[in-house]
Amino acid sequence: MTAETGVKWLLRVLSITTIPAFVAVVMPQSMLAGIFNWVEPGFSTGLLEMYVTRCLMGAYAFMGIQAVIWSTDVKRYRPLIINLCIFCLIAAIVGLIALVTTVTPAQRTRVFWVIFVDLAEGLAHLVLLTILVLRVPTHDRQIQY
Repeated sequence: MTAETGVKWLLRVLSITTIPAFVAVVMPQSMLAGIFNWVEPGFSTGLLEMYVTRCLMGAYAFMGIQAVIWSTDVKRYRPLIINLCIFCLIAAIVGLIALVTTVTPAQRTRVFWVIFVDLAEGLAHLVLLTILVLRVPTHDRQIQY
């Protein structure tokens, strides 16, 4: 398997796991509040929590749609994929550090572990994606006018 094929498949897996987040963007507020209460019993779900959750889920779904498009021509979209990898690697590392240092062991509930596993899994995917995309040769076609 070539690095380009590996990047294509990794981007497709990424899209399969992130595009379903669009459901949370459009689901009724009562269902979203029920999910919050299932994950963290007694969690108050105000307008801000709903808004931030819907925005985050929209960003996840948008990233999945981009991954589908980028998987069609990895060489062409290589610079965009590298930029995404750099930004997301920084965000995942900062997120993990912030999460672990700000939440004491006594406060680590289900929500903490859901966020921790999501960030750690994303970091692992990004490291693999970065390694593979750096091995893909650059796009060599010229635009002719």
